[in-house]
Amino acid sequence: MRLAQEALAALPDDRGEVLLAFPEAIAMPLLFTLGDADRVTGSATVLEAARRSLRGRWGEVLAAAWRHRAVGPGAVHLARALEVHDAYVNAFRAVARETGATVVGGSAFLPEIDVEAARGPHVTGRRVHNVAYTFAPGGGLLGRSRKVFLTPGLESRAGLARGRLAELTVMQAPCGNVGVAVCLDGWYEGVVAALDAQGAEVLVQPSANDADWHRPWPPDPSRSEGEAWLERGLRARLQGRVHLRYGLNPMLVGEVFGFAPRGRSSVLANASLVRHDWVDGREGVLALAPDAEREAFVHAAVALPDRGPAPGSDAGTRR
Repeated sequence: MRLAQEALAALPDDRGEVLLAFPEAIAMPLLFTLGDADRVTGSATVLEAARRSLRGRWGEVLAAAWRHRAVGPGAVHLARALEVHDAYVNAFRAVARETGATVVGGSAFLPEIDVEAARGPHVTGRRVHNVAYTFAPGGGLLGRSRKVFLTPGLESRAGLARGRLAELTVMQAPCGNVGVAVCLDGWYEGVVAALDAQGAEVLVQPSANDADWHRPWPPDPSRSEGEAWLERGLRARLQGRVHLRYGLNPMLVGEVFGFAPRGRSSVLANASLVRHDWVDGREGVLALAPDAEREAFVHAAVALPDRGPAPGSDAGTRR
């Protein structure tokens, strides 16, 4: 809530509709810290935090493994699923309600969970996903976007399963038609094309990049990690699209349990549809965090075409 309020304080009073996006994996620490903060404090790595957290929870994990027929890390996620879900959803639902913004709440590691009037929140599937929830300004759930392309090795070892490309949908929000592609998904032509074909005007790419921003980029060492993100990532994928005009790439920074992601958050544009003064002369970049290590609020005021004028009225723009 504090971060949301500080971000909005940087915007003008006549700001119009707001889309507020948080980074990938922002809810990851909940798996270890809910009820276990004292036990895991001082852990040097995520693995150490997980081991400390599990010392008093083996019974819960075994029960979840039996109930859901799950093994390995997936059973750990399932054992804590409803606690993590409630903490994550309640936090970002409150942000949307209090700020009046459409909110993409970064992402959490959760199985398929639904809420039914009599049963309340309950697990409906045992596959655990890296999933981003999006909330409407009143706090209602607009949709869930499950990551399709997992970081090779890392996320599968953490017990996560791939989402399905066919299940990615575009959400009609007051700020425009919004699609969400979690981190690596935003690098894939198929994902961006699918959301563009559904009429997405804005694509949000919550990211957590656990690599040195200045290292040589492994696929092409002639450019740095940071150069690759700005030259080959979402900015490049947006260009030439039919409906997609803008992209938001909030990137996680900071450190927890030895996990220290870096990156320059950005607001991006499809230069074939948008005319603008580009940041640092980079075509398609509307706003960019000053560096890859420090927290920053990155924002831009943009206009979208009206969805359709009423009969007899003139077409205009939405801001």
